[in-house]
Amino acid sequence: MSVGRFLKAASCHPWKWGEHDCCALPARWLGVNLPPYSTQAEAEGMIAEAGGLVALWESRAPGIAEPVEGEPQPGDVGIIEILPPDEEPVQIGAIWNGRRWSFVPRAGGIAATSAKALKIWRPLCPRS
Repeated sequence: MSVGRFLKAASCHPWKWGEHDCCALPARWLGVNLPPYSTQAEAEGMIAEAGGLVALWESRAPGIAEPVEGEPQPGDVGIIEILPPDEEPVQIGAIWNGRRWSFVPRAGGIAATSAKALKIWRPLCPRS
């Protein structure tokens, strides 16, 4: 399945911790297994226990995806930092759609933004 089709199929889903959120979506795209979580507190605990979101992905990506230096390609996954309205900056997982980073906003569905990636991974077995 192409990244465009994957994102389009995901666009109709509501936010749900551990299934359709800003970490679960890119994990599902890559085939990365995350520890199970179903609440914000569990997600924050999982991330804190790993030493942060980048560290969580670094521990789960070997054998599935490799770190990328430079510009992302469609289908790459990254940890980006966004600034929600009236909130502090937050790190989230996102998928490069070829022009911008696609992610799951709290309202559900899919949104896209231009952002600098803190770290990027490319699937070892690219999806078409």
